[in-house]
Amino acid sequence: MNNIAILYLILYLGALAIITWISSRREIASEYINSGKNLSATESTWTTFASLLTGYNFVLGVTFAYLYGFWYLFAFIGAGMAFVVLYLFYKKRLSTLQKDHNFLSIGDYFGFQYGSFSRNFVNLILCGGLLLFLILQMFVNTGLFSALLHIEKIPALLLTAGVVCVYLWFGGFKASVKTDIFQGILMLPIILTIFVFPVHFTVEKIPTAFDPSQFWFAVGLALLQFFSLLGQAESFQRVFASRDTQSLKKGLIIAFILLALVAGSIAYLGINFKFAGIASDPSNLFTAGVLGVLPEWLGSLLIVSLIAAFMGTIDSSAFALGVLVAKMRKTTEETIIRSTRFFTLLGIVISAVASLYLFSFLSSVFALISLISVIGAALLASFLFKPNTFEINAFLIVGTIVFVLGIVLKFVTDNPITSLIPSGAALVALLLVRIYQKLIKPMPVY
Repeated sequence: MNNIAILYLILYLGALAIITWISSRREIASEYINSGKNLSATESTWTTFASLLTGYNFVLGVTFAYLYGFWYLFAFIGAGMAFVVLYLFYKKRLSTLQKDHNFLSIGDYFGFQYGSFSRNFVNLILCGGLLLFLILQMFVNTGLFSALLHIEKIPALLLTAGVVCVYLWFGGFKASVKTDIFQGILMLPIILTIFVFPVHFTVEKIPTAFDPSQFWFAVGLALLQFFSLLGQAESFQRVFASRDTQSLKKGLIIAFILLALVAGSIAYLGINFKFAGIASDPSNLFTAGVLGVLPEWLGSLLIVSLIAAFMGTIDSSAFALGVLVAKMRKTTEETIIRSTRFFTLLGIVISAVASLYLFSFLSSVFALISLISVIGAALLASFLFKPNTFEINAFLIVGTIVFVLGIVLKFVTDNPITSLIPSGAALVALLLVRIYQKLIKPMPVY
């Protein structure tokens, strides 16, 4: 690791320490848990952007764009659709409820709307999904940091887990939001990389990045991104913390613009390498093809950008997990901070240890997205079909059972279309239950 990168890293960690200290001063309980439901449009923008864009979007994004061309961008069409639904759902359903109820997760909404069984079932799935997501983040983060910082994996893992534990312990959600602003800004230098490499885009080459055989893969990717963002605990934690509908609207719009700029730059790099006929290993394209040839100052800054991207998603997931478990234990206002701290720390420790034994990264990613998509699809069904309690519970149970069967029987794979099977089966179950209820409903007597 060169001296410039070391300097950037020291400055980055120092800035995190200062932000955490400022955030924790005179902090009240509601600010620790959800910023007092007072996120401004600016805060909403950066915390949404930083919590959604993770480090493996950088690393795998270049590879996916290289392999799938422009179809890779369908994932961000799905993200845009999810942002629209999140805003409409908040405006039409949640904004009035949030004033009178202390919602902290999507499970709280399901509990209010459909009862305690739905709430507990959704929260249980979210906890499992968040834990798996943390394990994946720790796994990728450790390997990447070990290679970039030229240190062993265990010290890299301890550095990551330790830094996140410290600022979440002292600052909570408020510190997570403030550090997200800083970390989100640090991700923007990736845009500069598109000016470093020779342009290989030509009119003749563009059709090669639209392979018709990959169309359904792209559709599946868009739908997976759409449903998984609707079901993400981190997404709703930020929605529930918004000051008002207008702040949320502005925050989501600008966050999507930032996401499109960064993701578009990543996609451009991958497609540009494809057009250039780069024959190196696509799985190593970001570290070898991008970081390896950048000017030292920009390459070093990009290393810190990667660290910031991982930190921005690890802290969001860890804190969401801590709040969920603490809320499931029915803690009081006096004990919720202590319980949240404990379970956040416990989740980070468990995921750090488990990440050392993860074998199949890509299949685990799609398994996670498939599971969370069931929650997102249930939310959309709730919004569109207005199901009763029995119908929504049937949706959740069938979707989860099919997911488990898909993992065991291996028909849920790393193909996006197969990862949508549990959500599709759940929708069919809901429709069948509704038809059955209409058939057995007694006819009115005149």
